[in-house]
Parts: sequence; C-alpha cells; structure tokens
Amino acid sequence: MGDKVASLCALGLDLGGSGLKGGVVSSTGKLLKLKRMPSPVHAHPDRIAEALAALLRTLATEALAEGWQVVGAGVSSTLDVDPQSGCFLPPHFAHLQPWQGYPIAQDLQDALGLPVLVENDGPMCAWGEYLVGAGKGFDSLVMVTLGSGVGGGAILEGNRLANTLGRASYFGHLCIDLDGLECPCGRRGCWEMYVSATALEQRAAEVLASKQLSPRLGMNPTAQQIVAAAQAGDEFALQLLDELAGYLAIGLTDLANLFAPPLIVVGGGLSLAGELILAPARQQMDDLRLPILPEIALVASQLPFEAGLIGAALLALERYGGVHVRDNGST
Repeated sequence: MGDKVASLCALGLDLGGSGLKGGVVSSTGKLLKLKRMPSPVHAHPDRIAEALAALLRTLATEALAEGWQVVGAGVSSTLDVDPQSGCFLPPHFAHLQPWQGYPIAQDLQDALGLPVLVENDGPMCAWGEYLVGAGKGFDSLVMVTLGSGVGGGAILEGNRLANTLGRASYFGHLCIDLDGLECPCGRRGCWEMYVSATALEQRAAEVLASKQLSPRLGMNPTAQQIVAAAQAGDEFALQLLDELAGYLAIGLTDLANLFAPPLIVVGGGLSLAGELILAPARQQMDDLRLPILPEIALVASQLPFEAGLIGAALLALERYGGVHVRDNGST
C-alpha cells in the first residue's frame, strides 16, 4: 500500500438515541481517534445537525494536524434515512416527526466542506464487523444488534443489501408470538420486545416487583447492571439472561433458515454478556434450525460499540477515496 493511500482516512459518526460518537478511521480500518458526547436526538433536528457538524469539524482538524488526508465522512444513524437523498424518512414515533425529510447529509456536507453519506446503523454495524471485526475471513454474515431495540444487517457474498432505502434488516420486528407483548410498531410479539436491553430491564422490574429482591439489584436495574450481576454469579440475573437467551434463539433460528450464513454476530451492549446468552442460544438454534449448512458460527461482536461508526467511515473511504479495506488488509 502506497504512502498516499496509507495517509487517507475518513470520519465516522454514530447517531444514537442516547449518545453521539465520532471517530477517525484509517484506510486499513483502524480507529485512530474517538470522541463521545450526549445526543440531542429527541430535540429539534437543527440541534443535532449543529452538534454533528461541530464534532466533524473538530475531528477533521485533528486528523489534518496528524498529517492524515480526510476524504469524507459517513454517518451511522439510528433514525431511518434514505441513503440516496440523505434525508430522514418518516419516523416510527410521533415525537420524532420533525426529522422527516430533514436533509442531514447535505447540511453536514455544507458544514464540513467534504462529501458525507448517511446510512442506517444496523447495516453499517454489519459492514464494520464484516470488514474489520468478527467477520474477517468470512464472505457472508448476519449481524444482530441488541440495544434499546434490535437491529441488524446482512452481508451476502461480500455485498450489502441494495435498494432498501436503508430500512431492511429490521430483525427486531420478526414476530415470535402472535399474541405476545404489544410493540410500539403496532404489532404484537416482535422479537425486540423479548431480547433488547429495554425488554430485559422491563422484565427484571416486573419480576422484582412481585418477588424478593436480588442481593445485587435494586427495583429497576439497568441491562448493564443485570449483566454485571450475572457475571458475578447472581442467580436471579442469571435466570433473566437464560430466559432472554431462549427468546434470542427463536429469532436466530429464523435468521439461520432465511440466510444460511456461515456466521451470525451478536453486537450491541447486551453482547457483553457473551457466552451467558450465546451458549444456550447457540445450542437451541442448532437443535431447531434447518441443516442447510453443517455449521453456523454464533459469536459476540468484536466491535460492540464502534461497529456502526467504523462501517460508515469505511463506506465513505470506499466511495470517496476508492479504498477497499479488504484489499489493503486491516489492523
């Protein structure tokens, strides 16, 4: 790889519901810099655009000071976006209606003076994991992200799903129980109502309200606290994760049968539970899935919090710098 390509980089942003992350990503997929800040995603779009633009400008300045050449930026967004127009699509929730049609890509491009792409976070997490995470060495993978909801993406024989307006891979809205819990999307029994961090917290609060408290947990523990308690051997927390793993296996079995991927990667905050949820889910998935492939690997993300940011930056490097990370190798 020549010196010119080696000096190329792209900026990556992750627009989440609770926080913003921004970073500088090299032509080999290495995260060179990372910055975090609170997310005003529930405020007016102008506020979030200003915050994102300021973060991009700061990162660009620091990258140039290091001698790196910034080719553009990629944004991984929790809000639905049309990647062709760079405008936000109609949101699922009424309080986010002001975002509809907002030209986020053009606003950021004007502020930065460099090309900017905006894509949905699930597919970008899959792309980042495929290129420089757990997906290295695989031609195809399915990614499932367990956060406040459940998202994901699919990379099939090296290709992202095309012509979906960024909205495909909404794995969290697979129905696993027609008469199940009511989902904000309007249906019942959606997978994310059982396996997301939000679902875990609600289930814990529900059970704790009617039973003796866990020694390590209060009445309303966070998903992070539940995972930590389980890792410390707390029986109640372990039971909660075991129950979640059973529901996780139901959706994973469907994805295994739909895509027959050699690899399924579980990311997001709950992936930090590791084998506490993956081992029972893997066993149940293997027992129930169709034998299309002799083996499907199920692993935790290597980039549980940065996959989307890195994926978006690597897509920007490909589109604006002509850099394909798998051609260059990764570090």
